[in-house]
Amino acid sequence: MKADPQPSITTARKAEPVELHRAMTVEEGFRVIASNCLAQMRGNEAGVLRGNDPESVHQMRVGLRRLRSALRLFSRWIAFPPPLQQELVWLGDQLGTARDADVLADSTLLKVTAACPQDAEVLRLRRFASKTAAQSRRRAGSAVASARYSRLMVSAVDWLEASRWLDALDPPAPSALTRPLNQRARQILKRLHDRLLQRGKRLAQGTPEERHRVRIAAKNARYATEFFQSLRPARRVERYVRRLAALQDALGDLNDAAVADRLLHDIEAHHPEMAAGAAFARGYLCAAARHDLGGLVKLWRLLRAMRRP
Repeated sequence: MKADPQPSITTARKAEPVELHRAMTVEEGFRVIASNCLAQMRGNEAGVLRGNDPESVHQMRVGLRRLRSALRLFSRWIAFPPPLQQELVWLGDQLGTARDADVLADSTLLKVTAACPQDAEVLRLRRFASKTAAQSRRRAGSAVASARYSRLMVSAVDWLEASRWLDALDPPAPSALTRPLNQRARQILKRLHDRLLQRGKRLAQGTPEERHRVRIAAKNARYATEFFQSLRPARRVERYVRRLAALQDALGDLNDAAVADRLLHDIEAHHPEMAAGAAFARGYLCAAARHDLGGLVKLWRLLRAMRRP
């Protein structure tokens, strides 16, 4: 069996700041934001193709999620073609599977092995998870190398640069596209902030599914705030994003534990030789998740007390 290539220095590309100005229209602002998201995706192609850079997989996925978030934010004025939407879902599935496997091997199980460094079953489980993650990264690389991915990116860039939404059967009214972006940005940020506060009312007592909905609302509020940050008071944006990020991280840890539980359950079912280590890891992560709820509630209260930007 061929050895997995050794990890190299990451070439992962994070999102560049989105530069908007107050005189922009809705259409102009959308084009800048969507171009920024596509640039982040394209900037991580090489690392994903190599198959040995988890951070590039992560950052390409972030770029894709930012793009899909932007498309939702502007969907009442600019409609993305459903066939291309389906292709974005396909790409998200490829990158998401690889990212989940990487997080399990390199983050979640690392915590378990740190707590039990001499447990042979847990160490064997982590080695198995690392091999599985490497295979998933190679599959993600194959997806990005495919003609299907190339068609998706060419079509998305053409749609954006040629304003293809104007060619739709039901094109947007010109007045909707020429409205001031700054006005719409305020409305969008208020709506997303209110949605987050509504979903978080029962955060401490909520089910994992309810906390997942809070995490999605926090992520969308953060993406939108970062999209429009150049239009809002800088200091207020910085504080708000910092607290959103802290809440996202805490909710993300709980989500990682839930994803890990599902993946470990699958390992137990299909690889009996790993069952002992997987069962122990599931129990450890479940106990750790219960312990993390107190810190999550504190972060929520800090965010709730803030003024939105």
